[in-house]
Amino acid sequence: MSMFKTTDTKGFTFLEILAAMIIMTVALIPIMQIMPATMKASRRVERLTQAGFLAGQKIEEARKTIFNPDYDFDSTDASESATAFAEPFAFYKYTVTDDQGSGIKELNVTTWFDENGNGLLDADEEKVSIDTKIADRG
Repeated sequence: MSMFKTTDTKGFTFLEILAAMIIMTVALIPIMQIMPATMKASRRVERLTQAGFLAGQKIEEARKTIFNPDYDFDSTDASESATAFAEPFAFYKYTVTDDQGSGIKELNVTTWFDENGNGLLDADEEKVSIDTKIADRG
C-alpha cells in the first residue's frame, strides 16, 4: 500500500464553476439587450401585416358595394374621418377616400394601428395604404 492516497474526485472546483458563470454572463448580456428590440420589431411587423389585411378587406367591401347594380357610380361613400374596425381590431383605424370622379373611381384606403387611441394618424404611427381604380361598367 502506498503512503499517499489518491482519490478520484468527481465534480467541479469552485474556480471552474466561477469561470463558467462569468462566461455565461458575458454571453447572456448582449442577448438580453437584443430581446426588447426584437420584440418591438416583431410587434411592428405583426401590426403592419394586420393593417394590410384589414385595408384589403375594406377595398373588397368598397368594390362589392360599387359593383352592386343599384349603386349610383357618381355618388361618394368615402369617409375622411377615421373609423375603427370591429372587435378584436378596434385599435386599428381606417379612412376611405374617393376622388369622386365619374367613369373611373380612384379609391384609397389607409389603415393604421392607433397606438395612443386618439383616432388620428400620428407621425409616429405607421400606416398601410391601398389605392385602386374602379371603372363604371354601366
